[in-house]
Amino acid sequence: MRKEGIIENFIVTIIASLILVVMGVIYFIATLVIIKFSSGLFGYAPDENWIVLASAIIVAGIMIGSAIKNN
Repeated sequence: MRKEGIIENFIVTIIASLILVVMGVIYFIATLVIIKFSSGLFGYAPDENWIVLASAIIVAGIMIGSAIKNN
């Protein structure tokens, strides 16, 4: 393999990783908003730590499920 090809692949991998991290953060924030809003609809006022934990579990499940689905 050419040296230029290795460098190009490395740059593409870094850019793809950064995009995936940013998208994961966006999904996490959107899930936080949805859980906080929906718990307010039902009259619950959970502690913020529980909202973050629920969002983390949901986002992890989504990411794992989409990774398994694509394989």
